Amino acid sequence: MNSKNISREQYTETFCKDKRIRNRQVLYVSSEIHEEIRKVASILRKEHITTSSLVDTILEHHLEIHKDLLNSLYQERQEQFLAEFTHRHKANEESE
Repeated sequence: MNSKNISREQYTETFCKDKRIRNRQVLYVSSEIHEEIRKVASILRKEHITTSSLVDTILEHHLEIHKDLLNSLYQERQEQFLAEFTHRHKANEESE
């Protein structure tokens, strides 16, 4: 979804979901971002959206859109970690 070409209807369909967040976790954001998100949520109140559900939906959308890239980065980091672990483990065995 290209943000420059998204219609109001597409935006509200994608991000204005009334979500019940049952297993809540704390997530810190800057006061500037918090204020902007609060403003957006207040504009969208008629769609019955809360600040928390808006942020949750935005993050869910981001993770879905970028999942292939994120999975690739995660896999690279895992492989790098395992290679470093194997190297350290062999070095320790050789020094014993």
